[in-house]
Amino acid sequence: MRTAVGVVLVLGTVAFGTAACGGDSEKTERGNCGSGSWELSVDKEDKGLEVTFELQSGGPGESWDVVIAQGETTLVDGTRQTDEDGELDVDAVADEADGKSFTVTATPETGEACTASIDF
Repeated sequence: MRTAVGVVLVLGTVAFGTAACGGDSEKTERGNCGSGSWELSVDKEDKGLEVTFELQSGGPGESWDVVIAQGETTLVDGTRQTDEDGELDVDAVADEADGKSFTVTATPETGEACTASIDF
C-alpha cells in the first residue's frame, strides 16, 4: 500500500510541477494565400525565440522575397526558393526582450504577397 501511495504522490507532484511552470513554449498560426498555405510558429529556446515560417506553394523552384519582422526590426530580408516539393522554410532567432509580435511577408516573383502574423 505504501508503494501505491508513493507513486501517486510522485505522479501528482510531476503533473502539478509541469502545469505550474507557466505558459506554452510554442505557438503556431496557419493560413492560406493564393494557391498556397503557410504556417508560422514561435518556439521558446535557450538562445531566444525561434521563429519558423513554412510555405507550401504551387511548385518547385519558385523565388520568393521573404521578410521576417519582429515589431519594427527586420530579422530576415532576402530571396528564397521553394524546394523540390514546392516548400519554403525560413528560420530566424529573436531576442524575447525585443517583443513578441512577428510578421512575415512572402512575395512571389509574380503574384500577390502572402502575409502571416503571430503574437507569442
